[in-house]
Amino acid sequence: MTKGVTIIICTYNGAERLGKTIEYIAQQSLTDIPWEVILVDNASTDNSSATGQSEWDKYELSHVSFRLISEPKPGKLYALQKAIQAARYEYLITCDDDNWLAPDYAKRIYDTFELTPEVAAIGGRGIPVTEGKPLPDWFKDYEVVYAVGPQAKKHGIMPVRSILWGAGLSTRKSVYLEMYKTFPSFLIEHDTDIIFAEDTEYCLRLILKGYRLFYDAGLVYHHFIADYKLDVKRRDAYLGRFKDANVVLRKYYAAMRAKLKTKGRPDIWFLLLIITPFNYIFSFSRKRAEKARNTLFHMLPFGIKSDPISTRIKEFIKE
Repeated sequence: MTKGVTIIICTYNGAERLGKTIEYIAQQSLTDIPWEVILVDNASTDNSSATGQSEWDKYELSHVSFRLISEPKPGKLYALQKAIQAARYEYLITCDDDNWLAPDYAKRIYDTFELTPEVAAIGGRGIPVTEGKPLPDWFKDYEVVYAVGPQAKKHGIMPVRSILWGAGLSTRKSVYLEMYKTFPSFLIEHDTDIIFAEDTEYCLRLILKGYRLFYDAGLVYHHFIADYKLDVKRRDAYLGRFKDANVVLRKYYAAMRAKLKTKGRPDIWFLLLIITPFNYIFSFSRKRAEKARNTLFHMLPFGIKSDPISTRIKEFIKE
């Protein structure tokens, strides 16, 4: 892969938001590092592509390639994967069309990847910006829903079971392609209406394959939040979509519990092997029974019956 940075903007009807987003991208301090920008129009019905191009042209950055890509199939996952296939450079930054990257964002990403070869993904700290409406009292308790706030307690390589969100997420192109080379997203296999947590699934795949995630406390972006998104109904709608996605994600977590929690710890493996069947047999919750069954499925060397997605996750781990 060619060393450099590709910044990917996935947009759906983002014409009104793209001006500010592109303004901040144009200010990136990458003087000696090759970089490019890819704008993916994901089934927009406004003039997002034309707006994005005209906004970029204002900055006369002739040494930086700005490419427009169209992805007619709705869903950020489809737009993102199409852009990653087209990316020229190894280090990728996902910039939502309402994210404003700090001027040193791309440089920090480049330097961190160069210094930490074991790291496959990097995340930063989001700062909320509104149209003028004050943040509601409940906002602090729901920051993760809006991809703002710190993503870890401290700067550096994150604990094994921690994940990063998609806003401002950076990764290596070669690793991303590896994660989906044989196995497409299982969110798609379950239900096309829940392609909402593609960032979480990606991080879980990285962790199961032994890669590390990194939180950079100094890696900052502002997340513009329109007033209509600060409504309780809208907030709860976002939470509902996360809940739907968890139908698939909790199968990954069962695999993590069986594989990572017991790695190098035969005592914990043995304890889980004793406790988990009891949790399955005597559980009064379908969800808890499923968790116990899927944990056993990944622990035992011989086959037991499981659902198709858990089976595919096991195949993914072994690949």
